Amino acid sequence: MNYIIRASDIIVRITHILAAIMLGVAALLVFYQVITRFILGDSAVWSEVLARAVIVWGVFLIMGPAFRYGKMIPIDVLRSLLPHNKQIWVIRLVTAAIALFLFILIWFGYKMTLRVVDQQVAMLDVSVAWFYVAIPIGAVLALPGLLLAHLDAEHGHINLTEVSE
Repeated sequence: MNYIIRASDIIVRITHILAAIMLGVAALLVFYQVITRFILGDSAVWSEVLARAVIVWGVFLIMGPAFRYGKMIPIDVLRSLLPHNKQIWVIRLVTAAIALFLFILIWFGYKMTLRVVDQQVAMLDVSVAWFYVAIPIGAVLALPGLLLAHLDAEHGHINLTEVSE
């Protein structure tokens, strides 16, 4: 189990770094687009399309770290209404629902990627599949972050239960 936790943590760190790099690349591409359009008067239209692709990839890559570091918006109203010993079941249910959603993203993202593999992005002359493949890859890479967040919640719940008894 320690190996799985260590591997998951490495995946989360790498995807976090990659998402940050992609955000910086997207900002540079948009800045380049503004410079070429408004200062040089000749817009580099490819930079807008590429920036959009980089942002899509960054969003799907950051899912895992967002789960891991608790940066998703929590809805704690239902959980706070329950007795302490029942709250862990809400956490388990939410984790299972998120995992199901990620598996749906993996499946349908994969199918959609295969469906658009022959379509080309006009300005970049590459397959649209490179945009769509971010969905299943991002969902697969989000699973370790979800696992680590759930293990933290389980561990925290056990500690809180031991203190309250």
